[in-house]
Amino acid sequence: MASRKISRRMVIVAAAFGLALSTTFVANPQSASALACGGASAKTPWKSGSTIWGEGFAGSCSGDYRIMIERSRWYGWEAVAQSIWIKANEGTVVTYNCAGTGTHSFRSIVWKSGTTGGTVTTSGTFKASC
Repeated sequence: MASRKISRRMVIVAAAFGLALSTTFVANPQSASALACGGASAKTPWKSGSTIWGEGFAGSCSGDYRIMIERSRWYGWEAVAQSIWIKANEGTVVTYNCAGTGTHSFRSIVWKSGTTGGTVTTSGTFKASC
């Protein structure tokens, strides 16, 4: 009986203030930032023989992406290899033959077409002598 009285009072208060009551329940509420697309990742490059390997994942935002390997130069980062275009929720590896190029730091990046600056995420760096 007590619960009926509370329910009626809630309905009366809600009606008085123009509030709508809903019986819809959210099983797993998430913040707006958690619902935003994302998840792009770039793995720190590694070396096998004279080949530098980079790996990346595009994430969940729709669009066209490339995974790239860059090397450090005195003037900044230089793209030395890039993947074919991939779509959201796809990943790929990229290779670069560094034989005879000297010692450089390398990194992988995820690049998205149509975004300011293009770079979505960057990996850590890896230094190698080739």
